[in-house]
Amino acid sequence: MVTFIEKGFLYGFILGLSLGFFIVPYKEVSPMGEGVTETTYLNLVDFIIPLIRVGVITAVIGGLVGFFFYRKKIRACNSK
Repeated sequence: MVTFIEKGFLYGFILGLSLGFFIVPYKEVSPMGEGVTETTYLNLVDFIIPLIRVGVITAVIGGLVGFFFYRKKIRACNSK
């Protein structure tokens, strides 16, 4: 049981970090006037904290998926 949940957490965390690189903003673009924009890049801490948050949330979801796969496997083994 533990291996299903641990693998779910691990794969969920890796998937969350990978997706987080695409969805967590790393810069802010603000218009200054006609055709002029200002780009401000975030500090590393301001980027890492939301990235880890996305990774942990998907890790919890992955752990739940692993738990439900384990329950499904146990029910299939007990019904035979």
